[in-house]
Amino acid sequence: MAVRIRKIAAFVAVAAVAFVAAVVFLRRGDDGEPTNPDDTTDLVSCSSSAAAGKTLDGGKSKTSATSDSADFEIGGTSSPDGPEAPKTKEEQQAEEDEKKVDAFDSLTDKWMKKEDGEVTMKDIDDFAAAFKSIPPRRKNECLHRALNLVSDDHALLLAGILFDKSIDKEYLELVFNDILNRDEEVKKVILSQIFKDKDHPCWADTAWILDVTGELPKKENTK
Repeated sequence: MAVRIRKIAAFVAVAAVAFVAAVVFLRRGDDGEPTNPDDTTDLVSCSSSAAAGKTLDGGKSKTSATSDSADFEIGGTSSPDGPEAPKTKEEQQAEEDEKKVDAFDSLTDKWMKKEDGEVTMKDIDDFAAAFKSIPPRRKNECLHRALNLVSDDHALLLAGILFDKSIDKEYLELVFNDILNRDEEVKKVILSQIFKDKDHPCWADTAWILDVTGELPKKENTK
């Protein structure tokens, strides 16, 4: 009796296993793919979601990288509000030269009118010093401007340049020729001073002028 019961139990177990296998086979189909449409939909949906998730993540990362790159580029360029680039030596020198020109022109403008007062020795020295500080390439234009603008009443201001023999001869001659066209009183004073210095570049012209005008100093006339 016990043996018969065991046989029946074994048969039931085998039948159960066969049933389960048949169910699995029917569900998967002949090629092993799932036959349930719902299952396929779920798989496609999951696959699409995964792909979408990857795309969204990738797009976000790319956008973020682009934004960071743009920020870096903007930060790396000089903006109008940022610090200015340091000036070169040439630019700094040009600025200094321009300041010296402006300073001399300002002195010239100061002595354009008669009511600006009498010229003192300090004024004469300051005017000559300002002219000497001008860069060589600007001296000619600045001196011509001064000769045209300084009034006859202040012509003695030019004596500081004329009597400084360290200044190039061409500039001394420009001032000398200008003085010859000034008031007689100013011209006499300056010519008499030049005549006392035979080393002055304009001495020969001065001596000739004094001689032909009969104004040569008597002491020199007797030699």
